[in-house]
Amino acid sequence: MIPLPFAQAAVPRGIGLAEWLVDVDTWLGRDGILSSGLDTVTLCAAVMGTGMLIAVPSAALLAHSRRGELTATALVTLGRAVPTFAVAALLVPVALRRGWGFEPWPIFIALLLLALPPLYLNTYTAIRHVEGGVVDAARAMGIGERTLLLRVELALALSVIFTGIRVAAVQVVATEPIRAFLGGDGLGRYVRDGLGQNNDTLIIGGALLIAALAATTSVAVSVVERLVVPHGVRRLKQRTAARRGSVG
Repeated sequence: MIPLPFAQAAVPRGIGLAEWLVDVDTWLGRDGILSSGLDTVTLCAAVMGTGMLIAVPSAALLAHSRRGELTATALVTLGRAVPTFAVAALLVPVALRRGWGFEPWPIFIALLLLALPPLYLNTYTAIRHVEGGVVDAARAMGIGERTLLLRVELALALSVIFTGIRVAAVQVVATEPIRAFLGGDGLGRYVRDGLGQNNDTLIIGGALLIAALAATTSVAVSVVERLVVPHGVRRLKQRTAARRGSVG
């Protein structure tokens, strides 16, 4: 039997949730909240960066060319069919046999499969629903296909693409804590250790930290969207959503 490579977080029985959360050692101590939170943020950022590099360009090209979209969409949405924990758990033995250790690859791949569907589908749908009249007018002006995709279609689709980024990022951050149950670290360690010690302070505190990080992630992506996406494009998204309804 292979021992799990993590140290247990220890909280004396007499310490309540509020006292634990305001304790300086809880935040700044060895393997404290800041260290564990940075670990979680680093992994989630790597997953999201990889997911965007894969999903956004491929979805944009397929939506623009109208080729192979059914096959690609079916492959990407497989990430929704298999539970993330199951994917990570199945990959752990493979990683151990290859000498990669418990992390980060099993949970990285599992979270990547979780992030790809909203990133891909929002990008694909947004570009496919760009007004045909706008595209035809651009072509009539002699704009090439590459410029049309980059300067017209992607620009008009940017707000919906950011919605997919926000949904994917929140899902990844909220799901990443299962990593702690597979020999990893991050904020999920507090829930894991709390369950192991029957300690409500760790369980509730860990859950609150995870929820706070997920909410902060959603707000952060929304702020970036407001800074990056032109106001007119955001208003166009709102009018379109009001006409046909949208998720996110």
